Amino acid sequence: MAELKIVATIVVKEAHKVELTKVFHAVVDGTRKESGNISYDLHVDVNNPLKFTILEIWKDQQAIDLHNASDHFAAFKRGIAGKIESLTVDIIKQVY
Repeated sequence: MAELKIVATIVVKEAHKVELTKVFHAVVDGTRKESGNISYDLHVDVNNPLKFTILEIWKDQQAIDLHNASDHFAAFKRGIAGKIESLTVDIIKQVY
């Protein structure tokens, strides 16, 4: 099975940017230790410092499912609740 990639884009509320940067760092650090994770990188838009993108590569859907059930991902979801403007998540796979 092909690796799966996730592109998660989060626009944070300005009042919570510093706090959420710490939340993002915690989920990145925890996720990078997962055996099914190949890479998990945090980026910020060069034109909009409130827009963050997490680029993820996973071995398979089971690895994503385990990640979604992890304590550090649950803490991330709690940490961003009510503090973001938007969240989009796309799961993609390479076709060529």
